[in-house]
Parts: sequence; C-alpha cells; structure tokens
Amino acid sequence: MEKITSASNNKIKDLIKLRDDKKFQIVENLFVIEGLHMVNEAIKRNIIKTIFLEEKMLSKIYDINNFECILISENVSNKISSTKTSQGIFATCTLEKQEISFEKNILLLDQLQDPGNMGTLIRSAASFDFQTVIASNNSVNFYNPKVLRSTQGNLFSINLINDNLIKVISELKQSNYQIIGTVLNDETKFLKQIEFSKNQKYALIIGNEAKGISDELKPLIDINLNIEMSNEVESLNAAIAGSIIMYNIKK
Repeated sequence: MEKITSASNNKIKDLIKLRDDKKFQIVENLFVIEGLHMVNEAIKRNIIKTIFLEEKMLSKIYDINNFECILISENVSNKISSTKTSQGIFATCTLEKQEISFEKNILLLDQLQDPGNMGTLIRSAASFDFQTVIASNNSVNFYNPKVLRSTQGNLFSINLINDNLIKVISELKQSNYQIIGTVLNDETKFLKQIEFSKNQKYALIIGNEAKGISDELKPLIDINLNIEMSNEVESLNAAIAGSIIMYNIKK
C-alpha cells in the first residue's frame, strides 16, 4: 500500500484543491469527505474512489480491500484536514448526476451563504422526507467542508442540485407543487393556521440570510408563512426556520 509522508506530494496538493475548489470538483467529478462516519456512510453508497488514511484507521473501515487506499502520515493528515483535530481519514467520492424527482416535497435554497445553515437544512430535509434540495447557482457549495460536517452524513440520501430557481419553480408548478415562502406581507399567515395536506406536494423556499427571498421569486410563491414566537426574539435563522416548517409539513 502506498504511503505519503509529505504534504508537497502532488496527490495531496490535488486533494486539498479538490476539498476547496468547486470548479475543480466539477472538472474531476469528485468531492472530498473527512471523518470515519462520513467515509463509512459513503462506502455503503458505493461512491468512494480513493481513501486516504492514517495507519491507525485501517481496522475501522468496512470492506477496505475493495477500495484504493493510500496511507498518510499524521502531519499530512493535519494538512488535509479542515478541522483543528483530524480523525486521520479522508476520501474522494464521485459526484453523481442528480435528477429532480417530482414525487416528494422539495427544499429550495435561494442564495444561501452560510455553510452551517446549508448543512443543517440538508440534514433536516433528510429527516423530514424532503428528498431533493435545489440551491441557486450562487449559493454556498454543497461540498464545502463545513457544509459536509453539518450534514452529519445525511447528504448521501438526498438529491443535491444546483439550478436556476425561476426555471425550477415553473417546472414544479406544472407538476402541481404548492410553493411556500417566508415573505412578510399583508397575506402572510402564521404557520399554526395552515393545515398541510398529505395529498399535496410542497416546495419550500428559504432565502438568503441577510436579504431573504429574491424579488424575482416572490411573485411565484403561493403561501407565505410566519412562525409565531416570543416577542423577545426578533427572528430565527434560516436553518431553524426552515427546519420548523419542514417538520410541520411532514407531521
């Protein structure tokens, strides 16, 4: 088994570039994951190309003989890691082409910028049976290291798609989806006032953390919701608000 002990090795340089560079991910059709749980989840999905790991991690991997594995030293592991304390295991995974399924509820992310919010919303989408997450092309990268950590491995069960949301919403309306937003206006209803139907398909839009939902998307919304809360709280962040609404649609 090959062992790399220098961070200047070309394979390590490419791995670090692949971790951070969205354009390089698209060119190579790969992304990078980190941590034992994430790697074992990816193994179950059969999307791993290469595993990079410290020797201490060899016994902790499922079916390790079925994959290309490269041993790395601790100093190389620390160089690759996007965290302060590395677990000593990484993998490159295939970027699978995703198709929109018009059968389940869908989460739409409009210019979302915070990686933690993105990851939490993906995790909540998986929890509440929103099987597709579609983000505008100017949203944070799905495969940003912080996004991946926040998903806790749940991204592998979700269709992740970047697309033009105006086009997507037009297609969703043709497939009888009801579009849910969070814009405050005279017609906005409190969440507790709405009875969601199991026979209706919904697409929930969560907007940019600072600017909210884009002006060009607002006319396409069928129902705007507001979450009733204590007067002492000004607002909820995007991930919390989106998760609460998805839960209420699912229950």
